[in-house]
Amino acid sequence: MARAEGPRAPDPGVVRRLGDLVRTRTRLQMRPRNLEIIERVAERRAAERGATADTYLEHVILAHDTAELEHFIAELTVGETHFFRGPPQFEALRNEIAPALVHKRRGARMITALSAGCATGEEAYSLAIVLREAAVNDAFRIEVTGIDINARALQKAEAARYSAWSLRDVPEVARRLYFRTEGDTFHLSEDVRRLVRFRRFGLTEGPLVDVFPQGFDLILCQNVLYYLEPEARPEVIASLAAALAPGGVLMFGPVDHAGDVPGCRSVHVGEVVIHERFGPVSVPPSSPRGRRYAGLSIPPLPALRAQGAAEPPAFATPPAASPEPAPEDAPSLASAFARADAGDLQAALEELEALLEEEPEEPRAHLLEGLLLVELGGFEAALDAFRRCVYLDPSMMLAHAGAAVAGLRLGRPDLVERHAARLRAFTVARGRSVDAPIEGWDGMTVGRLLRLFRDTEIQ
Repeated sequence: MARAEGPRAPDPGVVRRLGDLVRTRTRLQMRPRNLEIIERVAERRAAERGATADTYLEHVILAHDTAELEHFIAELTVGETHFFRGPPQFEALRNEIAPALVHKRRGARMITALSAGCATGEEAYSLAIVLREAAVNDAFRIEVTGIDINARALQKAEAARYSAWSLRDVPEVARRLYFRTEGDTFHLSEDVRRLVRFRRFGLTEGPLVDVFPQGFDLILCQNVLYYLEPEARPEVIASLAAALAPGGVLMFGPVDHAGDVPGCRSVHVGEVVIHERFGPVSVPPSSPRGRRYAGLSIPPLPALRAQGAAEPPAFATPPAASPEPAPEDAPSLASAFARADAGDLQAALEELEALLEEEPEEPRAHLLEGLLLVELGGFEAALDAFRRCVYLDPSMMLAHAGAAVAGLRLGRPDLVERHAARLRAFTVARGRSVDAPIEGWDGMTVGRLLRLFRDTEIQ
């Protein structure tokens, strides 16, 4: 780069071009203030590199320099946040929503939550505190995930060190309970920190369910939509709604004006409106992140079910849920399997629908529903069924296998890769032997299933 002869403001046209590049990458609105921030960052970064601002910006634009773009994104997405930001939202969470979730999930004894656009982590940790207090008398597992596009902010979130300004809405008793002081710094307690994990992800980068297929019981997304291009907002709203588990709750901030949320019913709780998931949600497919899996081939589920030494054995009926025979006309998993084995897939689906009305938390029913839908060509609906299965029982590896096959049929190699990776990660995490059987698939072992994916180039 040319050496700078002296400080000079960058050309407005070049600034706008860089703004267009950031907008394309993030879907942020480019308001006049944003362009001023870009100009300021360009002057600083150019000075550090010994270049003129125009030369520096031209380099970033022409090279699509991702590392340098992150500096602009970090400055443009610095959000004002603090613990328990949005008193009406957190009052509703503390008094009604969190206790209701504890009651609703008492069977699974686990609650998952997402802080979307978590910035430096205060909101995610606030969610963890509220959920922890709601489940204080129960042996619940609380898992909170914070996502943000700003990698620099997430580093601060991981550190969990805050100033008094970030704690301005934290009652004194909570300060003593959850923080220790060191000079002017407040360190969050490990009891809360261990409940939260962070991940860099932008809400406009693709459907959330691709990254978090298990679904969330609670999603809080405050004052994020406001900063996005109007055209991007419906996509993000649909993505958030689709990432809810059945019966999950989605909350926005006061300036977001989300309107109707697909697949959700809107309910007033105190001063806020919550959106509760009750139906399916369609989201636009994410753009493939490369051509690595072009031409990928996995045997379809009918082939996987085929008998014979050269093929994996047939799916078997899972262990009976009850030793007592059900009434002849009562829907049952065994009856649905029998209808499927007889080739009447539509009747099997109808049996499952009736069964799931009575037992909505039966993971094996969702699994079989997904398998049947794949065979009938309903791949999007099958993915929803597999996600519900994994949410109810994360150990159901067969659901991940089915989701990978459905992803292939939809032309979604990213989904194929993701679910195959989860199969491998689950195996490693549980220390499973390669000879360990996979429940619900007679004759199939962990090693054999992984070889199936390896042979089809899912690395």
